[in-house]
Amino acid sequence: MSLLSIENLDIEFTTGGRTEPAVKGVSLSIAPGDIVALVGESGSGKSVTAAAVLGLLPSRIARARGRIVFDGRDLLGLSEPQLNAVRGQGIGIVFQNSLTSLDPSFRVGDQLLECARHRRKLKPVQARELVATWLERVGIGDAARVMRSYPHELSGGMRQRVMIAIAAMANPRLLIADEPTTALDATIQKQILALLKDINQRYGTAILLITHDFGVVSYLSHRVAVMRAGQIVEQGATQQVLRAPAHAYTRQLIHAVPEIGERLANPSPSRRLGVEAKAGTTATGAVPPANDKEIAPVLLEVSDLSKTFVIDQSLFDRRGKAVHAVQDVSMQVRRGEIFGLIGESGSGKSTLARLVAQLLPATSGTVRFGGLDTQGLEGEALTAFRRRLQFVFQDSSASLNPRRSIASQLMDPALRLGVAQDRGEARQLAVEALERVGLPARYLERYPHEFSGGQRQRIGIARALIVKPEFVILDEPTSALDVSIQAQILNLLLDLRQQLDLTYLFIGHNLPVIEFLCDRVAVMAQGRVVETFDAGDLYTNAAHPVTRKLLDSVLPVHSARSPSSGHSGHPGQDAALYEALAA
Repeated sequence: MSLLSIENLDIEFTTGGRTEPAVKGVSLSIAPGDIVALVGESGSGKSVTAAAVLGLLPSRIARARGRIVFDGRDLLGLSEPQLNAVRGQGIGIVFQNSLTSLDPSFRVGDQLLECARHRRKLKPVQARELVATWLERVGIGDAARVMRSYPHELSGGMRQRVMIAIAAMANPRLLIADEPTTALDATIQKQILALLKDINQRYGTAILLITHDFGVVSYLSHRVAVMRAGQIVEQGATQQVLRAPAHAYTRQLIHAVPEIGERLANPSPSRRLGVEAKAGTTATGAVPPANDKEIAPVLLEVSDLSKTFVIDQSLFDRRGKAVHAVQDVSMQVRRGEIFGLIGESGSGKSTLARLVAQLLPATSGTVRFGGLDTQGLEGEALTAFRRRLQFVFQDSSASLNPRRSIASQLMDPALRLGVAQDRGEARQLAVEALERVGLPARYLERYPHEFSGGQRQRIGIARALIVKPEFVILDEPTSALDVSIQAQILNLLLDLRQQLDLTYLFIGHNLPVIEFLCDRVAVMAQGRVVETFDAGDLYTNAAHPVTRKLLDSVLPVHSARSPSSGHSGHPGQDAALYEALAA
């Protein structure tokens, strides 16, 4: 017996006089207590299908045909009041971005209480008791503090727990989880998934999981359906699909996922992911990467670097509270290598990167780049340093100015840092930079919102490369991308390293990505570097408890090829920081 049955669903969007199909002939069923994963690339129709189930499609431009039967009723034929009776208690949803899903102008507690009163028809005292119970169930111990907080005052993992509490406290029979762990670090991701599994097992709640992460699919789901271009191309039992995928597209997606241990099998500098990894398609560059760490000279040297922030200052107490974000960090990055920096959220990785890039002043310690002490650089000396070191931020949307064309945002650093002498030369450099990252020159006149996430990340890389740097800092550049786009970006970074003799500092929380891409790795915890080793030794020689915890949180795909088978600040924040890099 099916709890939810989607039958021959077609969805079309009409904009500007043009009608485009988004979902074509989708059929899918979910039984009571079942966990079904809907997986595919961005734009494949996963979230549109989920929105249709809840009646959340924009009625002016969207048209849905077919049947969506929930508990014996066709949802496509219901009025808005009838749908409201289904939403919440019948079907709940956890949206992808918890920061935009929660109202920033209301305290978290008010939003939880409103949901309890509205969905469960409870009195204020009963609603408060229910909220406290569910906060405890989702693993939030300090419920009083969380309820007093505004959304931006909570971590990403904590906000996602709140979203799950809001959806689950109405006791829905079906819970839709739309990319619930995107951009969370490995340990928080596993906690959130364990929470969803517990809700499924304890309350019998069926779950429709929308994701692009095959590790998440393997860990949580019973069955999986693979979507491509609005159609389901393959579905079946999860382990059967992952171990023996029948469709070429499913195989392509699985082979785009790096897994722990692959570096031991393929240590070659010309290694690639996915389709590009086939024989004959690996790139060869003019300059090989520096594999001999004893010979390659040190390009970046960090010594006893610390950064302390003072928060909670007031007019009456100027002392405030000291937060030691980075503490006595020392490390070396050699020319030509890819140096990885891993750790849980809040460990100090991004703060350290911004200290290295001179986007933040250090409290103490030194940063030497090419033998030059970078602390306190001004004028032409700072400009020369900016030309040599560039930054690619995590959130490609926030790091690009939405009101400026791509041409102006690429040309600006070339002009301000003196790489181009006039606008004509700057534009030519912009064309070359775009083409280098695989985008056509005609994209120069477009604006950021006209691009996909993967394309925006390529533009961010192009902007960093336009000044011809020696060293590029990459702060979680693939954390929110689907697996195929992630593979393209990782392959691109390896190609550019060889072609342009680049050195990278790569910050990440996805350990298989770190192992695949990097030469050496440093692990950060509570602002300190606790362990450093070769990336190929990540799985075999990691000794520190923090590293072991991160490794234990990795979700293997368990595919046929698996060796183990058996941010982000406020929108525009990174754009403002990039302006400083170009200054």
